[in-house]
Amino acid sequence: MTAPVWSYRPRINTFGSDLGVAIGAVTGGSSPGSAAFPAANDAIFVPFVIQSATPIKRLFSANGTVASGNIDVGIYSEDGARIVSAGSTAQAGTTDLQFFDIADLILGPGRYYMAVALDNGTGTLQRANIIVARLQCLGLAKQASAFPLPATATFATVTAAYLPVVGAEIKELF
Repeated sequence: MTAPVWSYRPRINTFGSDLGVAIGAVTGGSSPGSAAFPAANDAIFVPFVIQSATPIKRLFSANGTVASGNIDVGIYSEDGARIVSAGSTAQAGTTDLQFFDIADLILGPGRYYMAVALDNGTGTLQRANIIVARLQCLGLAKQASAFPLPATATFATVTAAYLPVVGAEIKELF
């Protein structure tokens, strides 16, 4: 079986070990599939952990079968401060990764959130349909009316069974 394109390193992503859990156990071994974003203008925040200083080159989303409207992806600190975001960008390409150029940055060791927001409920991302209680246990959060991604996140409890595939590409230093 071939690994999905978003699982190759050097990348941090919501289906990698960076979540600190065995994602197969959480999903019941199911593969991500294409699904419409839960609600227009909402943001989803997925926690991840960095063990050592990590240079980030660009961000990405794994788009589903329908590209529609605009998308914004970013990284937040544990206290909800936006570190970087791509800004409102046309969602482009289907069933493939969409990359977003950002200024190179280095994340120090710690806990962060990968964020994604769409301005509509028609655009799709690859996602796992995981029961809400499990997503809450993993520490996922959401924010309504958060498009484009805000400077400071106001984390609220997730209410949709939707773990999107988003991430960051690590810059190689040699």
